[in-house]
Amino acid sequence: MVERRFPRAVGSLDAIFAFIGDFVDARGLDPELKYDVGLAAEELFTNLVKYGRGEQRDIRMALDAEPDRLVLVIQDFDADPFDVTQAEPPSFDAPPSERRPGGLGIHLVKQITDELRYEYANRTSTITVIKRLKA
Repeated sequence: MVERRFPRAVGSLDAIFAFIGDFVDARGLDPELKYDVGLAAEELFTNLVKYGRGEQRDIRMALDAEPDRLVLVIQDFDADPFDVTQAEPPSFDAPPSERRPGGLGIHLVKQITDELRYEYANRTSTITVIKRLKA
C-alpha cells in the first residue's frame, strides 16, 4: 500500500490526480482506472474539504493494487460521522429547481465504483473505494 497526506484544500486535487496516475502507470494497470478512481477521489475529497471540521488536519489517501482490484482508502481525522454509503440518492423525478441540493456526487461515486465502504472510529472517518480490475 502506498499512502500520502494531502492538505485539506481543493488546491490539492492536482497532486491527488498525479498520485493516482503515477500509481496506475507504475503498475501497468488499465489507464481508465485513473479517471474512475480519480473522479471518486475528487468527489469524496472535495466533500471532506467542504463539510469536514478538521480544518488544519491533512487528509490521508492510500492506494493498493490487489490481483483483482484497486483499493483507495481516504481517511479524515477529527471528523464528524457521515456515512457516504447511506447517503440518500438524488431525486431525478423532480425538476432541477425542486430537487434538494446535494447527493449527486456521491451517487456518481457509487455508480462508477464496484464497492464503497465506510467506517468511523475515534473521530476518524475511513472511506474505502474498490474498483475491480478488468481480466
